[in-house]
Amino acid sequence: MRIEHHAFKPADLVAGHLALDLVNTVTARDTQPRDWLDDYDALLRWARQSGRYARTDLAQLEDLSQAEPAKAAAALGRCKTLREALCAILYALSQDAAPPAEDLAVLDKARLAASAAARLVARQGRLQAEWSVERSGPDLIAHTVVAHAIDLLKDAQLDRLRICDGHDCGWVFIDTSKNGRRRWCDMATCGNVAKARRHQQRGATAR
Repeated sequence: MRIEHHAFKPADLVAGHLALDLVNTVTARDTQPRDWLDDYDALLRWARQSGRYARTDLAQLEDLSQAEPAKAAAALGRCKTLREALCAILYALSQDAAPPAEDLAVLDKARLAASAAARLVARQGRLQAEWSVERSGPDLIAHTVVAHAIDLLKDAQLDRLRICDGHDCGWVFIDTSKNGRRRWCDMATCGNVAKARRHQQRGATAR
């Protein structure tokens, strides 16, 4: 898998779920995979683009990564291990297959670590788990992703889990279309490319 620098933009987060968007930080899984998380700062850029993390937390994580780069690098490694385990699990589930036991073990280990760092708080009359930089350190992003992933894997939305049909993609997404037949992660990218390719093929056949 090639590692490359990437400037995250809104079109990179179209999966419909935080955990799936993390899985999609690797693109072209169906051909020559490219990993967009080249360093911890890239993970922070992705988290910032997701809009799911407080600016103050991300600022603290940036300071922490600069002060303790070795710890940040180790946290990035754990996050990537989680990402790949999630990918294998989601790919299997999307094909009605049993997820690999080793990947379930990785997810379970990450779940336990996230649970140990969580604090139970009351928000609007309900109890919920909450994570902080103080308790999670540079693993904060991974801890919250794990929590979202576990919720997803227990949810009926898995019936709408899809793998993009586009070439050079392989992204996972939740199909929110009314008929449940969405084929591409994003019509503006993979969808248009596929349509243009079909148009070219029809033109070549007509000649």
